[in-house]
Amino acid sequence: MAAAWLMPACAWGQSACSLVPVALAQRVQEAPLIVEARVTSQQVAQAAGTHGLATRQQLEVFKVFKGELPAGPLSVCTPGGTLGQRREVVLGGAVLPVGAQGLFFLEPDPTAPGERRLYAGPQGFIQYDLATLAATEPFGRYPSVEQALYGAVAAASGAAYQQVQPNTALAAARQRLGARLAAVQAPVSISSFTPATLTAGTEAVLTINGTGFGSSQGNGYVQFRNADSPGPDANPTYTQPLASEYLSWTDTQIQVRVSSSGQVSTAINGTQGNTAGTGNFVVASGGAQATSPTPLTITYALNNITYQNGTDQNYRGALGGLDNNGGYTLQYSPSFPAAARAPFELALGSWACAAGMNRSLGTDTPVDKVAYDQINAVRFDVGTELPMGVLGLTHLTYAGCGSSADNTTNWVLVETDYTFDSGTNWNFGPGAPTSAQYDFQSVALHELGHGEELQHVISPTSVMNFSIANGQMRRTPDADTDVAGAKEVIDYSTSRPAADLCGNADAFVANTSPTGCTSSRPLPVVLTAFTARYVAGEGTRLAWTTATETGSQAFVVESQDDPASGAWPELTRVAAAGSSPTPRQYTALDARPLAGTRYYRLRQVDLDGHLAYSPVVSVTATTLTLAAYPNPAAGLVHLSGPLAAGATAQVRLLDATGRCLLRTSGPAGRAAFDLPLAGIPAGLYVLAWDGGAGPSYLRLAIEQ
Repeated sequence: MAAAWLMPACAWGQSACSLVPVALAQRVQEAPLIVEARVTSQQVAQAAGTHGLATRQQLEVFKVFKGELPAGPLSVCTPGGTLGQRREVVLGGAVLPVGAQGLFFLEPDPTAPGERRLYAGPQGFIQYDLATLAATEPFGRYPSVEQALYGAVAAASGAAYQQVQPNTALAAARQRLGARLAAVQAPVSISSFTPATLTAGTEAVLTINGTGFGSSQGNGYVQFRNADSPGPDANPTYTQPLASEYLSWTDTQIQVRVSSSGQVSTAINGTQGNTAGTGNFVVASGGAQATSPTPLTITYALNNITYQNGTDQNYRGALGGLDNNGGYTLQYSPSFPAAARAPFELALGSWACAAGMNRSLGTDTPVDKVAYDQINAVRFDVGTELPMGVLGLTHLTYAGCGSSADNTTNWVLVETDYTFDSGTNWNFGPGAPTSAQYDFQSVALHELGHGEELQHVISPTSVMNFSIANGQMRRTPDADTDVAGAKEVIDYSTSRPAADLCGNADAFVANTSPTGCTSSRPLPVVLTAFTARYVAGEGTRLAWTTATETGSQAFVVESQDDPASGAWPELTRVAAAGSSPTPRQYTALDARPLAGTRYYRLRQVDLDGHLAYSPVVSVTATTLTLAAYPNPAAGLVHLSGPLAAGATAQVRLLDATGRCLLRTSGPAGRAAFDLPLAGIPAGLYVLAWDGGAGPSYLRLAIEQ
């Protein structure tokens, strides 16, 4: 057990789950101190100003890439940890085990004077893999520490690093890697594995068959795709199981549990690891390695508590009944805005309806901080409490019991706290977010999933997918991943004997009759027709008909001229009927001139935020004539006209005297494009178009 320390104490709520990518160049420019260092020790104590736990990592510095080192020792604080039989987890945070080394981007902690935290949360640590000399971070991977990573940082900072002392471990790793590459290695081959689909954090066992694994494990290992920061498919990142999770190892077969909390140092209890996710896995032995011939599918992952019982072990935690009703009562803090309540409550109801999660809302609390205080706070951060790039975090507090502090095997989740970023451009409404917004209901649904012990997965349809982008929505838990995982947690929790609850909670009771749910969601809109017809001089007339509607909010008309682009810009929005048992007809007009083919689709938005899309329809202009839209125009005009095969349109803008004020060429092979009119005075002009089939002319009015 690590030693406890009292003063000064680290701040608590810093790491996070919901992340926004922060570019390396921005981290280099804005982090006051950047060092290459190794974690030499860790200490856990009560965080300053709270009842929560925080962990301080002491750093041994090898290089300084930016800033000045302090006169004394350098350390970095992260939230959570294990002290006695209390475990606090901040999901998705940076993994900083003793012995880990890499690049640390550090900034002063605004909530704890004199302390430092990671700039941009988990993105403030780029970890080195000394077996391959690669480096990884939540959204990417650098194939070479000394070439790719050093070069990228130098390019962003415009300066070389300063050597503090030799990094002997990195130099030794370079020599070992060179020796392995030079030596003739016995080949490793994976022929098959079973099962092809399983779950993480449930003690599920993967059996790997092949050759060249070695008669014993030795320094061999298995690597799973890292669900917390998978990196690009072409350059993925991985996570390794704990040593205790390898069940057997022979030259032809390996059996290993699929972990949701791997790569943990035995130097301290409670270091949070990474989660295994869907993708090809790797077996390495004797310096050689092989990748699985097909991907392993991880449908869902459950949070595990890593605790030292001789060696690091992963344990499952049970949900508890903390509110005298077999579940959890959440309370809004003063910082939580009124606009966020409706989408948060929709997300809360989604988990209750889909999986039977027993959580309710109580009266508001005056407490506006994350602390171990028997208050399940729902709040927004104050000032710069959350680092750059962090949308929200979920803090889980567990109580444990067992024969002694070093043999804790039973854990119960006794408190959950949720914090969201106050500086994010949120979409709180029931409609879809714009491309500049993040959807609050989707992020709240994700964080509430963590609150029932779900970990990240690699699945674009899952609420628990490792990331969400601006403009995206995921408001419905996926049945095969999210819901299945939540029900597994509930089934496990309701089957625990009273002794497993450690005297801290009553038995958890599933919510079998949550309010506002239906046995099956009715089809909100039955679309019977959707057509598009182009009328020269008028535009494209769009029409659609519904047979019935239930809870419909709007129809959004989207269009594109180039299917290869994948983009569907919004053209117009038409209010829907809401609810109608009889057929309804709708129309819209796209007044833009048409050259060639244009594609349209409808995005149907429900009152509860669900989306559905119509089939795509297309329309083609049968006769191409010169057209301009809008006319009169101001600043920009959209042109379309006749174009011979392989030709490029030549356009001139003539004033009343015939003087040419503007001359340009259109994109090669394009019969339609936008013409900027900046600097052209208001007045009447003539557009001259020549697309290789003879000139065409059109009067154009320009307004200021």
